[in-house]
Amino acid sequence: MKGRVILTVLLVLFMSFVFADTFEVQLNAQPMTGKPLPYGLFMYELLEIVPEDFDANWDSISVQDLEGNIIEHQIDDLDGDGKLSSNDQISFFMEEQCKIVISDDWSIYPTEYNSVLKVTEQDGEYFVSGGELISDVKIDNHGFANYVNYKGHEEAAYNELGILRIAGWKGSTYWADGDLGNKHEEKTSYNFKVNSLRIAGNGPVGVTFVTDLESQTFIGVHQIVITMVLANGETFVETNVVFDTYADLMKLQMMSTKALTNIDTETTKHMMPLPRRLVFAEQLNITPFDYWFERDAIEYVNGKPYIVFDALDSMKPLWWGATYIFSSPEAWRANYSETLNACAYALSIGKPVVSSDFYDFVMGNIWVYESREFRDGIFRWMPGEFNAFEATEGIVTTDAVHNVEHFFPGDNVVFRRIFGLEEFETKAEAIEYLEKRAIEIDSVYMTK
Repeated sequence: MKGRVILTVLLVLFMSFVFADTFEVQLNAQPMTGKPLPYGLFMYELLEIVPEDFDANWDSISVQDLEGNIIEHQIDDLDGDGKLSSNDQISFFMEEQCKIVISDDWSIYPTEYNSVLKVTEQDGEYFVSGGELISDVKIDNHGFANYVNYKGHEEAAYNELGILRIAGWKGSTYWADGDLGNKHEEKTSYNFKVNSLRIAGNGPVGVTFVTDLESQTFIGVHQIVITMVLANGETFVETNVVFDTYADLMKLQMMSTKALTNIDTETTKHMMPLPRRLVFAEQLNITPFDYWFERDAIEYVNGKPYIVFDALDSMKPLWWGATYIFSSPEAWRANYSETLNACAYALSIGKPVVSSDFYDFVMGNIWVYESREFRDGIFRWMPGEFNAFEATEGIVTTDAVHNVEHFFPGDNVVFRRIFGLEEFETKAEAIEYLEKRAIEIDSVYMTK
């Protein structure tokens, strides 16, 4: 009898070994800077890839290089349900080639890895330090990241990463009777009520915060902010604007503010690639290069022109007060302090699409630089100045009722950006880095 029991156990173990299977997803990237390259995806994205007939043990999930060496990962409980679920996110630092491996062996338990960053709480705010951060990152009481305590400065070096600027018609009944009303209001996320702010995970990749904000002006509008302070020194922010009710908006912009200008007002420069489209230039029948060249704001790096000017200079805009507005979104923009040799930047995730049609362009997502704010999103106040220039006369109307964006229950708008604070010896070195960083961030692709 004893021999039969041993034989049975051995047979079961043998069968488990023989029939255990794995499903793998390969990821590929083009590393260029030497800086760890973060990558993350929601569990529901994996669910859509794994075959339905594969009996996946999701606790077995691992990330490996192609030789099978473990790459540490973390899974953040974004929905707060306390268990692994489809809305959670797995993240890790990419190699040129790596793979996500899932087994159907139900004897495997999840692996936990040590956290890299230290988190302390003080008066309802969180302070993150360690890893490759060159300053602390404060998560304020509305869930927004701020780079603070940089080189002993009391003022923040880079502020309010992912904050919203929202403007529209409070209590509009347009969809019922065509009336926007006369209660136009403009707010930022600090006027939202904080429903919740919590840590969703802290591991080898970074520490993740999830915040649920609710507008008190535009009823039914929520901002769900996922902020991941990364061990590589960067900060990933996803802002998801969710509409539970109907809303008529004229502005919906994600921002980061006061990039280095709080701590260096004299030598901080604004830098960006040449935009593919710029309304100021088109109204003058010139190129964006010509527009910025006339303002002595072109500098060359490796033979390629970039826009560089004093970050606090309005640069004589063609009209209105914004340094630039109705400018096409590009791969990155930044402020660089020549005194501090520091660069505060915002990176797009995915190359922004720019319409060739003028009307669609100005009605889509645009870049604005105003009041020391990097603004990115829709702006529907069409100036009378559009009709003052032959090139743009009559293309759009200045009547708000025709330009307002209508949002319906169930709509949502998502912004994703990577922000950072790094040190470089020169502006040219910072620009070279940002060009390469943008390419490698956008280089990741998946193969089964």
